[in-house]
Amino acid sequence: MPLSKLRLPHLPVSFQLVALFVLILVCLLAAGCIGDTDTPQNTLAPEGEVARQQRDLFMLAMWPALVVMILVLGAIFVIVLRFRRRKDDAMPKQTHGNPQLEIAWTIIPTIIILVFVGIPMLPVIFELGDEPAADAFPVNVTGVQWAWLFEYPEIQDSEGRPVQSRAGELHIPAGRQIALTLRSEDVNHSFGVPRLAGTRDAIKGEENTYWIKADHPGSFAGQCRELCGTGHAGMLITVIALDEQDFEDWSREMAAGAKGPPEGEDQAVAASGSEE
Repeated sequence: MPLSKLRLPHLPVSFQLVALFVLILVCLLAAGCIGDTDTPQNTLAPEGEVARQQRDLFMLAMWPALVVMILVLGAIFVIVLRFRRRKDDAMPKQTHGNPQLEIAWTIIPTIIILVFVGIPMLPVIFELGDEPAADAFPVNVTGVQWAWLFEYPEIQDSEGRPVQSRAGELHIPAGRQIALTLRSEDVNHSFGVPRLAGTRDAIKGEENTYWIKADHPGSFAGQCRELCGTGHAGMLITVIALDEQDFEDWSREMAAGAKGPPEGEDQAVAASGSEE
């Protein structure tokens, strides 16, 4: 069949209206995925310095992309309506690209991305990738199937050993940088508390270090974000940020042995912690 005789199928108006309605409905349903900003692990509701900067980086990349998407889709919509082929139109001259135009729409977006996204992002990315500050409060974090072991080198018991917490609760001082050193006793795990910071892997035989900081006292939910076996879903994290006085009181109680592991805790976790 000659190319000049090709025609797009004509869709009934009723079908077009139904398709438009379905598209709008899908968009509304997708918008509903945002949910309540107070959900425990909402990345877009940061309450820590690292999470806040990560959210800002996301927004910095998202808004230009959204503008480009609207412009491109708008141009496609206008072109389809304005320049669509009518019944009696002759076949237009066929071309095979415009080098000048293609070079322009390659270089211009690259410059826009570098100037408005890349350059502002780089300092923040390097800052978040820095080692924790020298005065950061250190915590050793060990992932074990399927629990988290927290060790506090600066809090020692009567025998001079760092105290440990195996209840899935990480206690930290609010407003102070916390240096986390991540390890694994078995398979790969991933430590993530979205409202305080992003994730970082805990890998057997390696140490990964990063830092978090809570803006204020409170409780922040997290979990292992690396599929690590049948008990993965229960490998939860609760970061409890305390003010200075409450953290000192908690530290003294831990050093005195007033708070031990919960009854019935997995002995494998306790054994792995004692080897550290």
